[in-house]
Amino acid sequence: MDKKFKHYLVEFDTPQIYCDMDGVLADFEKGIEDIIGGKFNDDRWSELPDDFFLKLEPMPDAQKLWDFIGKYNPFILTAVPRSSRGPISKRAAKDKERFMKRWFGVRPDKMYPVMRADKMRFAKDGRDGRPNLLIDDHSKNIAQFKAAGGIGVHHLSASGSIKQLKDIGYK
Repeated sequence: MDKKFKHYLVEFDTPQIYCDMDGVLADFEKGIEDIIGGKFNDDRWSELPDDFFLKLEPMPDAQKLWDFIGKYNPFILTAVPRSSRGPISKRAAKDKERFMKRWFGVRPDKMYPVMRADKMRFAKDGRDGRPNLLIDDHSKNIAQFKAAGGIGVHHLSASGSIKQLKDIGYK
């Protein structure tokens, strides 16, 4: 671990946590499998119902991760489909807010529904430039977040992410 970052933890407390939704807290893959029954790609957005994100179920271990990070006042940083992907894009942000409220009690003001490419804009604290932390299941998002000065936790499981967070200094 970077010694400079450990100094940040001691001096400034813990970084702001931003947690992805799909694939971390919401079971996007199961939702896709239940509806499409096969491999998903960008050409298949039109096959999803408009309220797809609202109907997702939590990941099997999502509550374990949420119980750990919840005490750190996390924000949800979740990608929404581009408007070119059809009617689902019109409802995605609102339905993701409703999903997070229903399953985890997250208020809409704790949600940032953004285009995927904009996640890296959250890498540093806008007030003092300290690094923020992103928990995300896509390695590309983690790489871009780190390149922009943030800290990344590549999510594969709740236990694995919690271990990484503890290694960083979260208790």
